[in-house]
Amino acid sequence: MSTSAEPGRTWPLVGRAAELDDLDDLLSTAADGVGVTVLLEGEAGVGKTSLVDALRGSARLLDVELRAAQATALRGWPFALLSDALLVRASAAGHGPGRSPVETELADLLDAMYADPASSVARYDRATELFAALLRRHGDLRPWALVLEDVHEADAPSLAVLLQLAREGAVPRALVVLTMRPVPYRPELAELVAAWTRAGARYLELRPLNARATVELAENLVGGPVGPSLRGTLATTGGNPRLIADVVRTARAAGALVASDGVLDSTGTRWMTPLDDVVRRRVEYLGADVLALLGQASVLGTSFVIADLASLAGDPVADCWRTLRHGLAAGVVRARGDRLVFGHDLVREALYNGLDPDERRALHARAAWALRQAGAPNQIVTGHLERAR
Repeated sequence: MSTSAEPGRTWPLVGRAAELDDLDDLLSTAADGVGVTVLLEGEAGVGKTSLVDALRGSARLLDVELRAAQATALRGWPFALLSDALLVRASAAGHGPGRSPVETELADLLDAMYADPASSVARYDRATELFAALLRRHGDLRPWALVLEDVHEADAPSLAVLLQLAREGAVPRALVVLTMRPVPYRPELAELVAAWTRAGARYLELRPLNARATVELAENLVGGPVGPSLRGTLATTGGNPRLIADVVRTARAAGALVASDGVLDSTGTRWMTPLDDVVRRRVEYLGADVLALLGQASVLGTSFVIADLASLAGDPVADCWRTLRHGLAAGVVRARGDRLVFGHDLVREALYNGLDPDERRALHARAAWALRQAGAPNQIVTGHLERAR
């Protein structure tokens, strides 16, 4: 399977040889007529889209049709995800494939459903039945692949169809890839994942890149070796490809990349302010409450004890846990025994630098008090007091 960039990919695909081989093998299995389902999970920006994009080249080589769609919370109308993937629309000029009778009936049902949502209960049942039949029969003529991205944001009716399929077993002559973030508990998604797991679906976790692959990706983006200063900033990305790309692009846009003896390195610190802005936008999806608590946690350092954060925030530990579970699921913070660790120092620094200076000083003062009460060493307490001035 090729690792070259496909149209629309925003960074080269590196460090994913094992995952690419797995998907390649499973696509070959589907091409031989065996149904296979893959649950592909990973944090935001880790490269799920880039990985499944690489399927397109292999699908062409194996003569496997590939259908794809991406869920979004902004398009949550009934069956939106499956409609995007499965309903073929004839071109305005009349060229290209037309709709089958099942597709035509489905399209008419959906039009009626959207026009009159209040009286669409019976139409929901019929649409569910037709979508399930369409998925099961689509591979009658040739093997195919179905890639549904970000199913954690999919509309509930589409998830209901996928749940029905899971209870019947793998889709015949098809590779089905469902990508998702490890988001907090959503009942219908949890039920879907459990059902596909029982049906024998393969679970593939896409982890952050290691240090070598992080540098390799950056060097692909800048077009040559990178120097120690830029490497230092790259190390704070936690191996997240999107953040790696953000670092390189922001440095380049700010004119902070300088070449010396064939090596590109960052210079100065002025470009770090726009980088903080970019990174904060990357985590806006977590919501104001989660970001506010993570901002307070950033004052405690790269790792912290949940009880200390609760003291700093003035909230019960249980409330802090309920809020932080969103950050945990997203990989922004990770559990390490009895403490939590920011998964990306770059994110922690961006949240810290985004605090109002007066608020930041007040938080350091409260952190000093909370840590003294918890028995932290004097030098740690003193450090917070100095930052509170």
